[in-house]
Amino acid sequence: MGFLVAVVAGCSSSDSKSDAAVSDAQGDATADSGVTLYGLSTGDNCFDITAVAPGSDDGCDLGVAGLVGASLPVNYAMATATVTLGTMGSIGAGQVTQNVGTLTRDSTATDPAMATCTWSQMDTADLTVTATNTFTVSVTEVESMFLPACSGIPTGGTCTSTWKWTLTKSTTKTIANGCK
Repeated sequence: MGFLVAVVAGCSSSDSKSDAAVSDAQGDATADSGVTLYGLSTGDNCFDITAVAPGSDDGCDLGVAGLVGASLPVNYAMATATVTLGTMGSIGAGQVTQNVGTLTRDSTATDPAMATCTWSQMDTADLTVTATNTFTVSVTEVESMFLPACSGIPTGGTCTSTWKWTLTKSTTKTIANGCK
């Protein structure tokens, strides 16, 4: 099993160089530099949403606070240090190095109940690996440019939701069963 190696400041007495993902060529700090290395399992895995931070603003009525206990697919590609979060990257994708990275997604969304209702959706997510297979993600989603066929268009034509989740690799859910 491979791991994404990322770094945050901290003390460590263990030598993480035994993990094949430690790569000086990528500029990752190692345990020799006195920092703690954390990792994410490579490939596709389910991660449980364990908490939502206080202060979330769900202006787009996404129901993000109600998703605690649910799982999301997470893919980590070691060759590119890229993390993809959510079904088909619904939260975003981006490079994560030294424990931090920004995931983005800019797309056109469609209402599954009304194919003629589309809007622009931009997600920006700041991801911080806080322990092996555990991370926080601070997400901002902006929805705009709704077509007239959409019902419930937000006042002013734009809405924004911001929230912060903590996620940990699931020990019971699998990609094969849709992270359920």
